[in-house]
Amino acid sequence: MSIFRLHRVALCGLILIFGMTSCGGPEGAEPVRERARVSVVREGPDAVRVDGVAPLAGFAKGRDCTFIGCLEVLLESAGRRISYDDLMAVSGMSFRTQFRVDRWDVGNPDPLVGDTRLDALFESVGWKYEVRIVRLDELAEKDALHRAICRSIDAGMPVLAANIIPPEDWGIITGYRRDRTYLCRSYNDGALTIDEPAKGWPTAVVILTEKLSPPVRERMRMAAVKNAIELWEKRAVGPFAQGGHAFDQWSQLLRTVADRDYVHANFWTYICLIDARASAVRYLRGVARDFGTKQLHVAAAADFYDQEVRLLLDNLSSVPPEHEFKDSLPPAKVRNKQAEVLQSAKQLEARAIDSLKKAM
Repeated sequence: MSIFRLHRVALCGLILIFGMTSCGGPEGAEPVRERARVSVVREGPDAVRVDGVAPLAGFAKGRDCTFIGCLEVLLESAGRRISYDDLMAVSGMSFRTQFRVDRWDVGNPDPLVGDTRLDALFESVGWKYEVRIVRLDELAEKDALHRAICRSIDAGMPVLAANIIPPEDWGIITGYRRDRTYLCRSYNDGALTIDEPAKGWPTAVVILTEKLSPPVRERMRMAAVKNAIELWEKRAVGPFAQGGHAFDQWSQLLRTVADRDYVHANFWTYICLIDARASAVRYLRGVARDFGTKQLHVAAAADFYDQEVRLLLDNLSSVPPEHEFKDSLPPAKVRNKQAEVLQSAKQLEARAIDSLKKAM
């Protein structure tokens, strides 16, 4: 499932990510607030939209996980303000390394793919949810999905959906019309700040079904550190290698590539690894003081992740995007260099995890 978007401006945004990892940003320390900012606007018997949804922002500027970016906006609309870095950390996305071993997969960094992170995520933020994946030709399921989306919109809760404006990023369904079309926010086609008609079938949908008690910050912090350790030690989920094993499998496949089909998935997985670890740095530095006498261990882990981000950024030249090799395979020298970088990144992550274990 190709949920994430490859965008050339990502390279520009990496410079900003690099700077952000060097400061102790307060994102992880924001209080959870409970003030809804949206209203339901009925424009006819079968035309309803949720008004007041905030703009999508931050792609290629330290917020490359479009699912988490959309969820942050959705929760804020419902009155529960939890930052991107908090959501990345409590879901484990800040710390997860996942790599599909049977084929090159641009969905490696997606929260729903492989080792899904949704249970951990929604348990931490205090919300029940359901996932629906329906093909366009499944007529009965398609009707049921439409009714479920309409019920959520009628209740004032927008819906997370993939592919509503292709390519297959996550976006937000904000309304529906009589002809069964949807209004949405998306990272594509000018729909960042205004509702636009959907252009694609929602290939995956996540509906927030019941609001639970607000999250407790201390539990969120401990859940984040526990996630980091468990995800590092996990070896595989189905065809997806995990943690340190994922670095090994990724490096090995780079050395045996036979055609250029790997380039896109490889580049995007690498870019998302940078985004995830930059988020980990900001989060850990923001919450380190809350660990009291063990804050030095949390700060040390953040420093190791920061070194990893710098290492990955410094070696971007060994991870070429598609437009640099339109008709040829990147040379073995380039691929071998990236494999070496990934092994060095793995060593830094191992040291970060050792520090986090001391903080538990």
